[in-house]
Amino acid sequence: MTDKAHKIVTSLSPYIKGDQAITQMELAETVQKLAAVVDSHIGGGINAHTPVAHYQSGFMTPMLLAKLYEIAGKRTYTGGGRDIMALEPGCYYGLKFKNGPLATDDDALVTVDVSKFEDFGKQIVVIKSYTGQTYLYTEHKNSAGTNYAAPSIWTSIPRFANLWEGSLSTVGTKFTLADRIDKYTRLIFTINTNNGAVYDVTTISGGDTFKINTFQRENIGPGMNNFEVTLTISGKSGSVTKNVSDAYNVGASGPVVASNLGRVVKIVGVLE
Repeated sequence: MTDKAHKIVTSLSPYIKGDQAITQMELAETVQKLAAVVDSHIGGGINAHTPVAHYQSGFMTPMLLAKLYEIAGKRTYTGGGRDIMALEPGCYYGLKFKNGPLATDDDALVTVDVSKFEDFGKQIVVIKSYTGQTYLYTEHKNSAGTNYAAPSIWTSIPRFANLWEGSLSTVGTKFTLADRIDKYTRLIFTINTNNGAVYDVTTISGGDTFKINTFQRENIGPGMNNFEVTLTISGKSGSVTKNVSDAYNVGASGPVVASNLGRVVKIVGVLE
């Protein structure tokens, strides 16, 4: 063995053990094995550093690294005007998407999650960033290739926030909500008529005066009671400004003031 070959054997020996121990007669074969290991790891020529796949080991490309970050929560920016239906599965953010749930001139920033299952369906969730309004598009094609059961348009997912709960009936009573009403598109007032009936009354959240009206049939004989509770709300602060009840009975010439009044027991904000 030459001095050069002896140096190679000496330098490699600590890393090769057992059946692969290098001897003077196996040097060429061992070098070939090492070359094969290197080639299988990094590849050669145009196949060097082959990207990882489910069927082989390999290296992570910048695109694969971006997808890994995406899974971890880092979204890909799409810019403006992209066709939302053409997005590949992934997590994005952007604005003015075509074929999305918002008007084309709505420049609000939104997040977009696209999921796809095989070739028969996908789901897209869009959330307006500054309000949290949420929209869903579902595609689920049957064996005939039609989206028969799932809505073929964007649907909104309402969110409900319990703003207040208690009992409001006395005029002048003040109360404080958990959040400002101008953040919500609708309000639901739950009113108890004091006759054991409970009703939900929905109003838009605009303005600062809310008249909550409901009625209930008389417990005995034909007739009904009308209830009205008026609340004034500004931001989080509110008060009861009116509470009346009228009774209509058969044979009476007109409504008479009733003694039982309605009580507001819950206020819910709706965002959709």
